[in-house]
Amino acid sequence: MRIAAFTAALLLAAGFGTLAHAQNMEPTIYSDGASCPGDCDSHVVLHPERNGTSVAFDPASSRSNPRRCTKGEMCRICFSAADSSCLTVRYRGGGPPRNKFDFTPAFYDVFCPQPGLPEPLKRKCAGLKANSDSMLRTRVYCLATPDHPGCAEIISAAKDKKTADQPDWDRCRQIGEPAFNREQGANRKRQRSEGCSYEKAGTGGPNSNGVTWRRLLPAVCTKDNTYVGRDGLDCCDSSLMTLGGLGKECTPFLVPK
Repeated sequence: MRIAAFTAALLLAAGFGTLAHAQNMEPTIYSDGASCPGDCDSHVVLHPERNGTSVAFDPASSRSNPRRCTKGEMCRICFSAADSSCLTVRYRGGGPPRNKFDFTPAFYDVFCPQPGLPEPLKRKCAGLKANSDSMLRTRVYCLATPDHPGCAEIISAAKDKKTADQPDWDRCRQIGEPAFNREQGANRKRQRSEGCSYEKAGTGGPNSNGVTWRRLLPAVCTKDNTYVGRDGLDCCDSSLMTLGGLGKECTPFLVPK
């Protein structure tokens, strides 16, 4: 058995068995405002090492002889070794860990109503709906119903944070991140990173695993009725798929019915 396993490993290392790359891939959701490529249209981002393998390849090629997907073009992605797990989506670049396909809320809005989805995506869509249904059983989501009487104060506070951050967001993009950060001197709280979109001195966390992070800044959620979430991880918008997928991140925008 050890010899057989070793032989198989040598064959894979030599480039045989492309479908060995077809690990089970997990669908996730992200929405980070201006940092989100393609204006956060319906798309996927994935780990660069997965591009050009049997789980992500140019539709003009094949799983057995895959070519890399081109940023901004359509890409054939597969959630497992089964060909029935594949679908064609727009590819917008790299991002998540190796075993994840990260999709936008717009992707879920477009694909979840469609029949014949790959099972992992079908389960994800059902999970997003179940999550949002559960959260809305006794509460109202202000970003979907901003005119609800209980939402005025919450929406006003979110707008104020966005407005307050706008001058720094504009200035940073105008003169560039290094020059903007030099202007702030010792005031590290106003310094920015990741193309001006995130704080430089991370204030997020720690979470239960002791992980800290840099928060997404309010003005980066550029679309109307879109605001940075509780932990600065993503932008919350009116989509119930966003609510179902981001969960606690968007709970500040929930009020009792």
